[in-house]
Amino acid sequence: MARRGRRKRVDSSLAAKYNRVARALCQSASDLCQIAEDGDLYGNAIAIVAIHSAIAHSDALCIAYGGFKSTEGEHERAAEALQEALGARVDPRQLRTLEAILREKDSVSYQGVYYTVSDARNVVQRLEGFGRWAEEMYDRRP
Repeated sequence: MARRGRRKRVDSSLAAKYNRVARALCQSASDLCQIAEDGDLYGNAIAIVAIHSAIAHSDALCIAYGGFKSTEGEHERAAEALQEALGARVDPRQLRTLEAILREKDSVSYQGVYYTVSDARNVVQRLEGFGRWAEEMYDRRP
C-alpha cells in the first residue's frame, strides 16, 4: 500500500482564505497572459502563479470537504489529498488536469526549463478549466 502524504488538520472555516488566494492567483495569471507578448521573458513567472493557484484551489477544497490540507513537500501529492477529501465527488478528468499542472512545477521553478509566454498560456488555460470546476465544488461545500 502506498504511503499517505502528510496532512494537517485545518478548521473548515479557513477554506475561504485559500479559495480567495486561489481566485486571486488565477486572475493574476490570466491577466498577465492578456498583456504578455510572445517574446516576453516571463513565461515561467506566469506559469508558477498558475500552478500555485491550482495548489490553493486544491487546498481550499481539501479544507472545505475534509478539514485538512496536504503538507507534503512534493506538491504532486496535493492531488492525492484532493481525491481523499472529495471521495466519489471528485471528477477524474479534473483530478488528472490538476496532476498535469502540478507535474510542471519542478520544471518551471527548479530545473532551468525556459517557458515561453505560449507555454505559460497553455498552463493557464488548463488552470482556468480546473479553477471553474474547483469553484463549483467549493460553492457546493458542506
